[in-house]
Amino acid sequence: MKIVIVGAGVSGLSAGIFALKAGYEVEIYEKNNVAGGCCSSWKRGDFTIDNCIHWLTGTKKGTPQYNVWKELGVIKDDEAFIQRESFYTSEYMGQKITLWRDLERTRKELLELSPEDEKEITRFIECVKLGEGLQNPTDDPAEKNSVFKEVTFSLSRAEILKSLFVYSGISIEEFTNKIKHPLIKKMAADFMSKDYEALWLPMAYSFFVAGNGDIPKGGSKEIADRLVATFKSLGGRLYLSTPVKTVSISDKKAKILKQIFVPSGKNFFKPKKIKVRSADGVILENDSFVPADYIICACDIHYTYYHLLGKKYLSKPVSKAYANRKKNIIYSSFQVAFAVDGEFNEIDDTLYFDCDTIDVGMSKHNRLCVKNYRNYGDYIAPAGKTVIQCSIIQYRKDSEFWIKLHENPTLYSNYKNNIATAIKNRIETKFPQYEGKLKILDIWTPYSYSSRNHCHMGAYMRFITKVINPRIIISSDVKKLSNVYLASHWLRYPGGLPTAATMGKVAVDKIVLTEKEHAN
Repeated sequence: MKIVIVGAGVSGLSAGIFALKAGYEVEIYEKNNVAGGCCSSWKRGDFTIDNCIHWLTGTKKGTPQYNVWKELGVIKDDEAFIQRESFYTSEYMGQKITLWRDLERTRKELLELSPEDEKEITRFIECVKLGEGLQNPTDDPAEKNSVFKEVTFSLSRAEILKSLFVYSGISIEEFTNKIKHPLIKKMAADFMSKDYEALWLPMAYSFFVAGNGDIPKGGSKEIADRLVATFKSLGGRLYLSTPVKTVSISDKKAKILKQIFVPSGKNFFKPKKIKVRSADGVILENDSFVPADYIICACDIHYTYYHLLGKKYLSKPVSKAYANRKKNIIYSSFQVAFAVDGEFNEIDDTLYFDCDTIDVGMSKHNRLCVKNYRNYGDYIAPAGKTVIQCSIIQYRKDSEFWIKLHENPTLYSNYKNNIATAIKNRIETKFPQYEGKLKILDIWTPYSYSSRNHCHMGAYMRFITKVINPRIIISSDVKKLSNVYLASHWLRYPGGLPTAATMGKVAVDKIVLTEKEHAN
């Protein structure tokens, strides 16, 4: 039986690999001339811009995600990863604080900086240590239960659990309101959008501390290349520069095929039979038809429903999410990369600092995030040089601005260049020793993500995971179609590459299960 996959990003390639291992014939159709989707990098002269990986969850041997990456051919047991010493550094009013790989060092420096925040600092550190302990691979339930005893400095098990509930019940902004010291407030706010669930700051940091969030050598491009190599080695067929126009739905009359459970009242569900149709293949942009027994849409879910399938197949939760234009539940970025004549050792990895206000899109920003890619390896830049990159968050209103502005390409180009120059000036003001040593390599906006990867409003990440969020889990089934499935990081909390790879496997598992049910 043949599976056709739309999109050769991480989800699509993962689905293709697992489908081939399950015995299916697989074809992947990708609109771009390279695979990888948002997991991409590109050259500008002698310099490389890595567009994706800040850290990769699953670099710790024996963890479930490590095993997924290993099966996909992305990582090998005998490989070393790039290990950074710091997660990120925040600066404010002449003071700095760093989230170090050495958690005890972080704890001491935070307490020295702000003894009055001891309660919140202790809660934060304990939560990180709990997250670190939970990532220790073990098959022994007793060892898993002992994590609570092993990771605590001063809090009881009940207090640690309470801390987890506290973080999962507040936003980043609400978390900063609990802190007294202005620099630690800035450090917490720098991590993510203010609306994001606060739990993900200690959890993401715990991945880093545990060695489960390092960087594979070769970065984003190497990951994409290895996925493609594994896929092809198993006999898969990959068609680049071959966009899919639509999924072809069979003309046969819909039939009652499956039973689902729908909400009934406050706490109950009732069975309901639904009529479903089936797809018979995909229609390419050149109007040629490709037959398929199963189809996996491994691309942006807004594009999937609004272009490939049609809105009538859209689930209510997803429909409501996209319809609510007033809430900032999706976001993108304005990005600029600079070639540096020097290694910029003043920034170990990532630094946040205040600057004069810059207008970007429809928003004003007075704080910059600058990341130094020197420690990614020699492929980033020639010896003695480096690439630094600045990312500025953009919400829906900003993305709409950039997409509209691109209707006038000259105006679009001039405006983004003016912003990049303003950012360059702010960096040179902060680091005057680099004046004249920075060169703009490339600039990309929400429009770039929208155009290249069909990311709705340029949103390369999934919905912002808010405190009470009904969109944490989205089904990979398409309710009214029997043989079409979704594979995307949009489907699971918190999104990103590990989720993308996992959801590729989930889509194939569902197809295998469907085949077994049909056989019975």
